[in-house]
Order: sequence, then C-alpha cells, then structure tokens
Amino acid sequence: MMNTLIESLQQLGLTSYEAKVLIALTRYGSGNVADIHALSGIPRSAVYGVLTKLNDKGIIEVQHTKPMRYRAIAPIQVIDRLKVNYENAVETSLEQLEKIYHAPDLSVEEDGVWNISGVKNVTDKIVQMLDLAKKEIILASTYPSLDKATESYPIMEIITTKLQEKIDEGLKVKITISEHQARIDHKIGEKPILGTEVRVYPAEDSAHPLKGGIIVIDDQELLVITVKDEIDPPNVTATWYNGKEQVSVFRHFIEIEWNASKPLEC
Repeated sequence: MMNTLIESLQQLGLTSYEAKVLIALTRYGSGNVADIHALSGIPRSAVYGVLTKLNDKGIIEVQHTKPMRYRAIAPIQVIDRLKVNYENAVETSLEQLEKIYHAPDLSVEEDGVWNISGVKNVTDKIVQMLDLAKKEIILASTYPSLDKATESYPIMEIITTKLQEKIDEGLKVKITISEHQARIDHKIGEKPILGTEVRVYPAEDSAHPLKGGIIVIDDQELLVITVKDEIDPPNVTATWYNGKEQVSVFRHFIEIEWNASKPLEC
C-alpha cells in the first residue's frame, strides 16, 4: 500500500524522497529535521532540501522555532495544490512544445524516410501532414485496394473534413479518385469538397501494380500508403518521405495520372 501511495504521489509531481517525507509528516503530525530523517527513512543530508521543495510547492508549513519544525497541511489541500501544480505544468509544457513543433526549422534540412504501420498511426500521420500544409495538397487515391480499405476504416471521412478546413484557409487541393470511388456513397464522390479539383481515373487504365495511395504536401513531403487487401479487414501501412528529390519522383507519376484523368461529373 505504501509503495502504491508513493508511486501515485510521484505521478502528481513529487520525487520519491518528497513523497516519503510528506507521508511521514501526514502520519506523525510534525517534526524537526532529525525527526523527519528517522520517520521517513531518507538520508539526513537530503531532508532539508526536500523540505524546502515541499514548502515551495505549498504542501507543508514551517514553524520558525529552534530547531524549526514542519507539518503537512490537510490531505485534501495537499491534493488540490498538487493538482494545480500538475495542471500548470501540463499547460506550460504543451504551450512550449507547440511553439517548438510549429517553429521554422532552423537546422540543416535532412532527407528522411519513416515507415508507419497500422490504420490509426497512418491516419494520424495524414492528419498531421494536412495540418502543416501551407500551399498545396495532392491526394492520389485511385487504387482499387484503397477503396476497400476506406470501406473498412473511416480514413476518407477524417481526410475530407481536414481537407475542407485547409481549402477554407486558401490552400490549393488536387485529388484523383477511381471510378469506383465516384460511384459509391462517398464524400469526395457524391459531395465534392467545395473549392477543390477532383478528377476520375478511367477504369480501363486502373490496373496499377501498387496498392494504396499517395499524399503530397507543398512539394516538401509525401506519404505513400500501402494496403494489403488479401486479408479482411485490409492492413494499412505507409512510408513517409521528406525531401524535394523524393517528392519530385512521385510527383512526376502523379502528374501523368492527373493528365490521364477526367474532371468529376457531379
């Protein structure tokens, strides 16, 4: 039980020593440095520093006598103070991480390749890429096996919602879909996203060796989605590329497909 309590207090921001001193003061009422050393079991040399930190957190009180004595405040007040400190730390951490995440990259750009597995991880990566798009988004989803995957998972529903947000921000969006996608009850096919260019790839030309789709963002990064449709539900994986050279290779084939497609008839 004691170990569980110490672990719980650590999750609220206390160190192991701080948790042990707090527990000792809560149990025995009050004490000086020597008392706390004996009751908590932590090294005497560490007691004063721990007490200073607990006092800074506002969860113990100090009686300025000789020697000084210390006591814990009521448990409900301890938890309330720790919750406030924890929530402040969460907000500060999130704010600072967001600034770092969205800050311009000041380092030397390096090409990168990452493999991603699982429909949730792939979808999360797609949404992340769309969020960071600033100029143009290209989505090639003409491969039949991707159709099967979108029937099993809500990938396209999430993507279309995000695409509409980016279009509303003024970004250019180009999409190619298969004739099958244009026929089924699908947001892109049945209700084209306002402000985007959608083309349909002819069925007679859709015998692609690849199984999946491609997303290109600002000519800077791309995601190649691969679908294994031999199993049910299909398995979705992806490879992410960061680099103008890699993007240019895939962009060439996407442009060929785009030119061979016809505008979607609503």
